Amino acid sequence: MSVQSPDLPLLVQRILAQQRTTLVAAATQALDSFGNPPAGSAALLDHEWARQHKHKDTVAATFAESAGTVTSLLAAADEYSRGIMALLDDDQMLVLPAMNCVRAIHDASLRICWLVDPEISVEARLARSAADFLATVQGGIPLLRIFDESLGDRGDLQRGLKGRDGAVEHFVSLGLEVKLNGKGDAIHVRCGNNVANINVKSTDLSLKYTPRVHYAWGLNSGATHSSPWLTHGLSGPWSQMLVSMISPLLDISDALATNLLGYVGLPADDVRRSTHTRRLLLMDRYGRDGRPFVHHETYHRGN
Repeated sequence: MSVQSPDLPLLVQRILAQQRTTLVAAATQALDSFGNPPAGSAALLDHEWARQHKHKDTVAATFAESAGTVTSLLAAADEYSRGIMALLDDDQMLVLPAMNCVRAIHDASLRICWLVDPEISVEARLARSAADFLATVQGGIPLLRIFDESLGDRGDLQRGLKGRDGAVEHFVSLGLEVKLNGKGDAIHVRCGNNVANINVKSTDLSLKYTPRVHYAWGLNSGATHSSPWLTHGLSGPWSQMLVSMISPLLDISDALATNLLGYVGLPADDVRRSTHTRRLLLMDRYGRDGRPFVHHETYHRGN
């Protein structure tokens, strides 16, 4: 009996929907394990290190703030994935907004990987958690300066500056070093020999955590910024463009699951296995027929 394959946009929608379900389950499991991580996990090392610190409550709170950032980034990535599915429901080939959504998911995933990387030291993760908090606290100050100049002093800028200065003092009291610029804005945080920049370069993170699909970062950045070199060069069959836009999400998913689950000491093998099945299915529609099958762990190791 012959079976008709779904059209490509529908297939992509199904793959995205299934991948979203898989990642939501994995993220929920990881966040549930954050408060009571298993033995040997990086998360437990963070908890134990915090308990031994003379400012144990505030150090633990710093790690907890980082978990809050991860939660918000996961929610943002999920919203953008739903946006891609909505775009695929349209009868037009909306390439640029789809690429923009992929880039947003890529960016959020890279920042999560940076915060929860289980391969770095506790001190490095603490420095990154502090830097992430400072980035949040002082992130709106440049905009407040603009409004303060155009709308007059309403106290918003002063409250923002007070919050920034208080956060800097807080982390210095924990024994961290915070480098400031001439305006008092934090530039980086140091914990021992580990330095974390406030403004993280996503390009560097892409090379580290998603090297196989790093090209997608540059392409999708071009779409996000409406770069003429990209918009003038978009051509080719819609099927190839669609697969080339969506397939990097599967590698991004691998990196996200590996680091997020790895941080709390949970295996990511099942997530990578199901992701790889969808990868093979998607690439088969891209003309991959006849190429040898690659095991999901072989693919993950880059062999």
